Amino acid sequence: MRSLPTAGGAALGLAGLLADSSDLQQISPLVWTMVAIGAAGAIVTFAFLVYAIVKFRDPATRRRRYG
Repeated sequence: MRSLPTAGGAALGLAGLLADSSDLQQISPLVWTMVAIGAAGAIVTFAFLVYAIVKFRDPATRRRRYG
């Protein structure tokens, strides 16, 4: 009768697969995911800033000369 793999056996098998890759290869997808989340957040923040400036500008300041 064949025994079912346990969690420890699966972890050892996974560790064996990951042993061939370097630290950079293991961490690289996580780094790119964090960069993408950060870039998306920056784009959303900048878009909201532009929207707020356009939407809530004071019409009385139109054609006013500054300086």
